[in-house]
Amino acid sequence: MVEPKKSGDKWLVDFRPDGVSGRRIIRKFETKADANRFIKDFLSGRIEPLGDNRRLSQLISDWYDLHGVSLKSAVGTKRRLLALAHSLGDPVAQKLSVPDFSKYRRSRLDAGISPATLNRELQTLKAVFRELKRLSVIDYESPLQTVRKLHQAKTELSYLTHNQIATLLSECRKSRNRSLFYVVVVSLATGARWSEAEGLTLANCQNCGFSFVDTKNGTNRHVPVAVDVYHMVAGFLASDSFSSCHGAFRSALRRTGINLPAGQLAHVLRHTFASHFVMAGGNLRTLQQILGHSSLTVTMRYAHFSPDFLNQAVTLGPLAAFADGNNVESDGGFITLADF
Repeated sequence: MVEPKKSGDKWLVDFRPDGVSGRRIIRKFETKADANRFIKDFLSGRIEPLGDNRRLSQLISDWYDLHGVSLKSAVGTKRRLLALAHSLGDPVAQKLSVPDFSKYRRSRLDAGISPATLNRELQTLKAVFRELKRLSVIDYESPLQTVRKLHQAKTELSYLTHNQIATLLSECRKSRNRSLFYVVVVSLATGARWSEAEGLTLANCQNCGFSFVDTKNGTNRHVPVAVDVYHMVAGFLASDSFSSCHGAFRSALRRTGINLPAGQLAHVLRHTFASHFVMAGGNLRTLQQILGHSSLTVTMRYAHFSPDFLNQAVTLGPLAAFADGNNVESDGGFITLADF
């Protein structure tokens, strides 16, 4: 017997009339009576859906209820998806065409929205349609799966010099937000993302290091730190907890006069750790584990900071054999570039 279930302020009907391998019927109704009436009429054959006329916003809500609610940042993702649906005019999802989406994307570009932001929108929307198809909520492939991402110009990752770090720490120490200085220290000492550093608790301070458990990719990691850093941060957390301080960081950074590329505000601390780590001779595989990158490809962005990275162009290139002390010989002896 099919029974409607309460879902928020509506009643959810979710069943497969043709068995577990058949199509899935999902509908939401304002009242339980409406939901029961739909079930009765559908099973009696009095109604037969002539097509999938559900709006994009409805499918987004279904995706959230059936899958998205379990993901990190679930509420924020749903909010952004519904805003996207509204901007598209909340079309019938099955009728959302590539030209329609391309026109929307062009208008957003003209409004100054970055390609990176639009690519994230497209990636998330594709994932929604793929998951709904996997769950048998829809029985079609969205044509958006064929849309390619926009080209993103790669920007140089900024990092702070030692003098800039000292200036920043001084301004953070002056902040009225008592947590700011310590959160910045944690991020600079471990390369943690801002949210990871801000979410650190005393329970995660152990073995002279910091454990990050609420990470972007869901994998826990432990990063050892200097003894003085450990005792400084753990001492603060023993009597207090970190409060939100992103706005205070923005203000402190503004007071330093340090200019950063757009979109690299708090992330500059993570880039600073990684850049200095590699410049000091740190191993990229080790850095991958410290930063929690799921792929070494992401970590390779810092490879050019390695002291040996650029020097290898000199020592391993084809003309290296003609340098002093070479082993290129001719009838007249060793050859150098000066002989040409």
